[in-house]
Amino acid sequence: MIDIHAHYVSPSLLKAAEREESLVVYDPGKGVFSFPSGATRPIPPALLDLDARAKWIRERSIDIQVVSPWMDIAGDDLPDPEATAWCRLYNDTMAQDVSGSPMFEALGALPMSSGEAAAEELRRVVLQHRFLGGAIPTQIRGGVDLDTADLDPLFSTAQELGVPLLIHPYRVMARNRMDRDFLFNICGNPFETTLAAMRLFFWGVFDKWPSLKLVLAHTGGALSLLAGRAWHATNHAAGFDNPMASPADMLDAFYYDTLLHDPNALGHAIRVLGSSRVMAGTDAPFPMLLDDPIDHIRRACEIAELGHEEDVGAILTSTARHVFQI
Repeated sequence: MIDIHAHYVSPSLLKAAEREESLVVYDPGKGVFSFPSGATRPIPPALLDLDARAKWIRERSIDIQVVSPWMDIAGDDLPDPEATAWCRLYNDTMAQDVSGSPMFEALGALPMSSGEAAAEELRRVVLQHRFLGGAIPTQIRGGVDLDTADLDPLFSTAQELGVPLLIHPYRVMARNRMDRDFLFNICGNPFETTLAAMRLFFWGVFDKWPSLKLVLAHTGGALSLLAGRAWHATNHAAGFDNPMASPADMLDAFYYDTLLHDPNALGHAIRVLGSSRVMAGTDAPFPMLLDDPIDHIRRACEIAELGHEEDVGAILTSTARHVFQI
């Protein structure tokens, strides 16, 4: 199995952040970072422990885990040159820890200060560190959507290099309405992913870059349920110049992880999306992780009536090998 959705922070990053004089401040006593827009949650110890992670993935028969940045500290609110310097530090420390390991691959943190800065860092980490791609948030600086963030150079470079971009939420819409019962994660994260995907699709991201590989966290949120509404709207509501031929126009444009947690919901998504678009993910080491991902995916495939080993194998391994070129 290849796990395409997991997170890691190098302990070396914390030590470097203590020494650096920049807009990013790390408080080792509280275990929190401070960015221009405020302080983060305390960093979970499991996020720093690669040895424990290696033991965990071996016990679950995971062959490769693709680790990506913890979006809380990716610095989407930093201006340049601080944004570029911070992401370079994050990526260099992560590369130092995972380089040469047969168990881990990485996606880079990209400076969201400009499309040019993000593109330059993506090119650097792919060519210098052999990272498999990059990870970006669903919105930038607390309200700038990806389709309005002048990211053309980033999308162009990702297509040129043939590497994917994982779209993963951090800030969420209506955060003040989700300040209890972990709702910012339960609802906020998949809502954000759904909205980001819709906005990018209607903006024409795939018309501009038809070979661009965008991977949506949390199985695309509600996209597999709402693409039909989008298709209907483009054919019956005002304001659409290019009607969709079917919901598949939107759904077949993206790739997805398996983080829906209910095998019935995941089975529906797999049936709609197809095994060639869905890849295993665990969200390790956070509370929402899937602790038995292979069994979970097998059960979902049975519900989707895709119990053939080739479909299960696609979701567990071969689709990820194709998308990430592992």
